[in-house]
Amino acid sequence: MTKITDAAIVTVRNSSTRLPNKSIMQINNNIRTIDIVLERAKKTSHSVIIATSTDKSDDIFESIAREHGISIFRGSLLNKIKRWFDCFNYFEVENALLIDGDDLCYSYDIGKRAMIELKSQSMDMIIHPPDIITGLFTYAIKKSGIEKMFKIATNTQTNTDIITSYIEKADLQTNFVSLENYERNQNIRMTLDYKEDLLFFRKLYERNNIIENTKNIVDFLIDNENIVKINFHRQKDFLTNKEKFQDGL
Repeated sequence: MTKITDAAIVTVRNSSTRLPNKSIMQINNNIRTIDIVLERAKKTSHSVIIATSTDKSDDIFESIAREHGISIFRGSLLNKIKRWFDCFNYFEVENALLIDGDDLCYSYDIGKRAMIELKSQSMDMIIHPPDIITGLFTYAIKKSGIEKMFKIATNTQTNTDIITSYIEKADLQTNFVSLENYERNQNIRMTLDYKEDLLFFRKLYERNNIIENTKNIVDFLIDNENIVKINFHRQKDFLTNKEKFQDGL
């Protein structure tokens, strides 16, 4: 095991209820959704780790990690805070970008910016402002932040899929990542939860490189509103589901 001080941890599992096996679905030219996320994670210049579960349905990520020449950690199925905590300890991680496996347009530029801000500030975590384009960035977090959240979510069977409430309950010291104007747009949706999202990404990556920078992707979508319309109506369902989960905590 190699110590990884600064990591880009890609959180992924195959047991999604809305779109099962979405992480291994084909986008184009035999490229799977997870392949795109991993290639974009590599562009952050930090060591990439797949953080998945020990469930049999996630065995495929072992071979995917080997294909990409990256590390893998397997832990709790439901409690991803515990999975992160155990991953941090196993690889002796001090700082990490937490990247969702369904964010196929993850902005490595924002990720680089967030990691610099995390390490230069007395904060546990760097989060994003509410007007960011959905899917561009998740979190950057120090080991201290993971430890504080784990203290209130130690049970392996606790579903921590949406962690906003845990951030608040753990009283983490947070700050917003700095954004460029083009990274703020609430009329574009870039995450994979529904069949319409899958179609959106297939259309997007028919005409764009999978590691294209965010500015060029946004410019392309502004010029091709028909592609934006494929899935944006699902944003309301996405936000409603997120609120219901948080209300149930």
